[in-house]
Amino acid sequence: MWTRILTAIVGIPLLLVLAYLGGWWFFTLALVASIVALYEFHGFAKGLGSNLNLFNLIAGGIATFLLTYFRPFNLPAVIVCFIVLIILELFHSRSVLKNGSLMILGSIYGGSLFAFLPLLRDLGFQYVILLLLITWGSDTLAYFWGIKYGKNKLWPAVSPKKSWEGAFGGLLGGFLGGLVSSLFGVVPLVIGGLLGLFGSVIAQTGDLLESAMKRECGVKDSGDILPGHGGILDRFDSLLILAPFLYLVINYTLR
Repeated sequence: MWTRILTAIVGIPLLLVLAYLGGWWFFTLALVASIVALYEFHGFAKGLGSNLNLFNLIAGGIATFLLTYFRPFNLPAVIVCFIVLIILELFHSRSVLKNGSLMILGSIYGGSLFAFLPLLRDLGFQYVILLLLITWGSDTLAYFWGIKYGKNKLWPAVSPKKSWEGAFGGLLGGFLGGLVSSLFGVVPLVIGGLLGLFGSVIAQTGDLLESAMKRECGVKDSGDILPGHGGILDRFDSLLILAPFLYLVINYTLR
């Protein structure tokens, strides 16, 4: 527990400082985190008996990260990138269905999704705070509410410890996170509450998604780079799914 707390004491201020500085500082942080996440995803792939090429995976993840950040939603470029990745994997392993599919999924999950963190920051530092408040509020109350009141399993085949009661606590936590952001003038009060509720659903879905991948691959944590917390994917699972949602909403409806 103390290791977990110490990591948070060091990591959270560093994250906030780099997010506040923005620009290349936060971009570099997101890219480095993406590379580590791609390495962790490669570990997932090995758990499935895959011999996915690590270099190709990291190169593909970086490529999709850069394509997403510099030219968001440029579908033709992304499709060409995926075709190249599949061809490279074909020459490496002759496995198109398993390794090719894992290559595309890993490039999106460990690469492209991370690019939405600096994209969201480019809209304003306050929106990174909104992302963090919703995610942390949802995760924290889901955890403690689940411990105190959890009786009915949410999805035992994917995550045996999660409960419907904990999920409700997560909704409340996300809602409160959205409201707190409104108090700081990030978004209007009603918008903050709605984003908190829907954002919590998305964040919890991201948590379940990573839990499903770990269970399928037979691993407990995605890595051990963050003492007491596991790997990058363990800590960013909710943020990764929520960040694109917030980016779309804020960029196309609130600005």
